[in-house]
Amino acid sequence: MNNALKLNAFDYFLILGTTAVSIASSLLGEGWDTIGFIVAVTGIINLVLCAKGNIWNYAFGIVYNAIYVYIAWHSKLYADSAIYLLYYLPMQFVGWAQWKKNQNQESGAVNAVHLTRRQAFALLIAAAVLIPLFAWILSRPAIGDSQPWLDAATTVISILAMYMMVKAIAEQWYIWIVLDAAQVIKWTVATIRGEEHAALMLVMFAFFLANAIYGLIQWNGLARPSQDQPRP
Repeated sequence: MNNALKLNAFDYFLILGTTAVSIASSLLGEGWDTIGFIVAVTGIINLVLCAKGNIWNYAFGIVYNAIYVYIAWHSKLYADSAIYLLYYLPMQFVGWAQWKKNQNQESGAVNAVHLTRRQAFALLIAAAVLIPLFAWILSRPAIGDSQPWLDAATTVISILAMYMMVKAIAEQWYIWIVLDAAQVIKWTVATIRGEEHAALMLVMFAFFLANAIYGLIQWNGLARPSQDQPRP
């Protein structure tokens, strides 16, 4: 049987927990939030399957990313909206094709690798340059982003993490942990401000954070040593 398709108790906890809290949040709020509910559920299924190295995560990722574009734009998180539309969404199709080529036929999971020292250095330099640049652009009066530094940080981190996901690099999960923690802060602020869909986005990213920690553990077991690291 395809091991990448098997869900364990924690997988069900993440999926059913996100679903249940999303339903409760809508019922206790001002009304049923269909858009927020769909993006929360498809988002967590996307990441649960990704944590297992399952290529079908991209099918749910297409739906999740398309809807999140609208939600981020509506909340005036313009960098988030742009990166999901112009990068995240297209990369779902790229990732599907790359994982298909790199799929383990026996287990059904993607063949993961560890980050090389050269890749790590390049990613750190890219983040150090791009985050301040994006924050400066987003803070301009013509754009008026509501949270320029945090929005810029999550945007840049998203770009780097998505690249690592497509390349099936195990250390991507460290970045997802940082990213999801930042998203929790961002949507907590948005929830306090009373922005539409914000409460469900906060719930969703809290579960995403738990899944990222779980994904790191899973992928450390899947990954092969990188070429510039000594084998045990």
